[in-house]
Amino acid sequence: MNAWYSEELAARYQNRARRCLWFVVALAVLGLAACIFMCTKVRTGNASRLLAAVILTSTLAGWAAILLIGFVYRPTKAQAGHMLGLMNTEAETLTGTLALEKGGFRIPGSIVVRKVRLRTEDETLTLNLNARYAAKLPPEGTPVKVTVRRKFITACEVIQDGEA
Repeated sequence: MNAWYSEELAARYQNRARRCLWFVVALAVLGLAACIFMCTKVRTGNASRLLAAVILTSTLAGWAAILLIGFVYRPTKAQAGHMLGLMNTEAETLTGTLALEKGGFRIPGSIVVRKVRLRTEDETLTLNLNARYAAKLPPEGTPVKVTVRRKFITACEVIQDGEA
């Protein structure tokens, strides 16, 4: 079974988020320190050049911090929280064929989710899949065995002929 969720992977995401946050804080402090240093060197002749340098430095440090928080820290922290939340729940194993639906949606403050239909012998279930793992699903109609936690697919295995 190809497990996509594990406590080790969640711990790696948490460590990455923590390192990113420390990097952002260091970047902001260094940007501020550079601006303060430049402000202490202002004289009448160089005021306009240092003003431009201070504005440029603070703008670049600020935008770098905003982009890192928005595109690295928050998504990484959301992945870790999502994984840890699912790892602490009961797992259920289901067998059938999968069909991935088009499009996805973001859970506010969390991950992007894609809907998946699992056709079992008895019924058709609608499950959730972390959009990050959509490419790892086998082609539509392939018989699979999946592990499900809170309606999220956390592991998938293709059933070979003769297995059941």
